[in-house]
Amino acid sequence: MTTSASRAAEQDAAVIMAVVRALPEPYREPLILRLVEGMTGPEIAARTGLTHGSVRVNLCRGMQLLREKLDKAAHNQGLSAT
Repeated sequence: MTTSASRAAEQDAAVIMAVVRALPEPYREPLILRLVEGMTGPEIAARTGLTHGSVRVNLCRGMQLLREKLDKAAHNQGLSAT
């Protein structure tokens, strides 16, 4: 990866982490446990004390909110939206 590509990737990662940190707690924690820690739904439920159904709902809603906010950030900052 070139230096400019590396810098761009670091900037993208910083924006993504800022968006994740800004999510409401009910969505942020399950998303971090799933995406960063690689935990399954049942593992997240056991760790958080939520039911498996609640974890599924929070992950679904959290991902939707994350997508919306990242789309906005990409539009505003010129990131590559996927």
